[in-house]
Amino acid sequence: MLNKDLINQHVNDTFNKELESLDYKIVVLDDDPTGTQTVKDLPVYTDWTESLLTDAFEQPNNMFYILTNSRALNALETTQLHQELSKNIENVSQKLNKPYLIISRGDSTLRGHFYLEPNVLNETATKPFNAVFYLPEFFEGDRYTYKGIHYLKEDNQYIPVSESEFANDTTFGFDSTSMADFIEEKSQGEIKSENVFHITLDQIRNREKEQILNTFGDLNNFDAVVVDALNDEDMDYFTACLVEYLKYHNKKFIFRTAASFVKSICETPGEIINLQNYKKNNNGGIIIVGSHVKKSSSQLNHLLENANINAIEFDVKAVTQSNFQDYIDKLTTEVENIITKGKDVVIYTSRDVIKTGDLTNNLSISTNISNGLVSIIKRLSIQPNFIIAKGGITSSDVATKGLNIKKAKVIGQITKGVPVWLTGNEAKYHHMPYVIFPGNVGEVDTLTKVYKLNS
Repeated sequence: MLNKDLINQHVNDTFNKELESLDYKIVVLDDDPTGTQTVKDLPVYTDWTESLLTDAFEQPNNMFYILTNSRALNALETTQLHQELSKNIENVSQKLNKPYLIISRGDSTLRGHFYLEPNVLNETATKPFNAVFYLPEFFEGDRYTYKGIHYLKEDNQYIPVSESEFANDTTFGFDSTSMADFIEEKSQGEIKSENVFHITLDQIRNREKEQILNTFGDLNNFDAVVVDALNDEDMDYFTACLVEYLKYHNKKFIFRTAASFVKSICETPGEIINLQNYKKNNNGGIIIVGSHVKKSSSQLNHLLENANINAIEFDVKAVTQSNFQDYIDKLTTEVENIITKGKDVVIYTSRDVIKTGDLTNNLSISTNISNGLVSIIKRLSIQPNFIIAKGGITSSDVATKGLNIKKAKVIGQITKGVPVWLTGNEAKYHHMPYVIFPGNVGEVDTLTKVYKLNS
């Protein structure tokens, strides 16, 4: 069983990741904006026209993000989006003669189109991938993979993600405990668990490089590979082996990961920044809480009980009513009246979960709720002092539909695992820090602390 001592154990040696010599542009396809939670100084695009992709490939950084928001899409929409993405990326890569490596960044609690997205990219690619690596680790969020089982920390214990609330997600729920069984479940048996490759923690910590490189060499037919890692040092050693292999072998790999692998292969890992250095106005700020997972609800309650902030509850049941637009207009007026007086406000969805037997309908309901929240930001006639959005779908929709962001810059994190974007010239509010707070990150008081850092 996973324990704290094992997580904190380190190997007392050094190694060189040699990232500078890996001549790839790394393209991170992010299914919501929270995946930028471990990097800094990188561009993130919310569209993927060939013009924008050309700009992205010509950036000096070794990596850029494309926000797909595919976690808010159904399977057909996600398939069509990734087919288009794959073709456009290949076209630009060939035109500029710049090779690339794709990371499909998803949630560290295994929600999202975990199997579908890399599979579509493989089927659409001119040259198929030899393998897909599954690395859902996110150490800043207490998410680890050990002996092929993915764990998270809950109430000071480490439990398989399959035993958490996330496995009961209304759209992306699952039953499997091991990653190999999870891959078989999500592929609907197309990939059998016994055929999934496994790079173990013992191989990594015993520095069994030859065995790891031999595993890479055995991968040929879009094989699935699960990788154990409990801390950044583990992940960095895996990355070092990977980079060394790719330098000398003509293999094509794709990665379905959370944020820790991205941090490991990135030249500019994230850091905590001080938002007080950015110019502010005298208006009040806005926090939007769309996520309704248990951690978000606990953090919201802590904020309401411990901060001097106005609160507006967004009734999720209103999305089914005929006068929904009038309801949005009323909330927008309330918000403007509050922030005009220099006071802050938190807008949060009621904690009800509207659930049907139709997974596509569940996703549509979530999207309609998010669209309602975003309409408030879109209709504002004055600029808030700050905006914090909590929840993946919510933060993505606020970015693209509410703030009209096409290209932003990841400038770091306001606290561990909570990224900050700086909006671009095209955005509704230019060069404004935008705090993207994942629904499943932090302790009970983290949202309150982040708010006080902004207020």
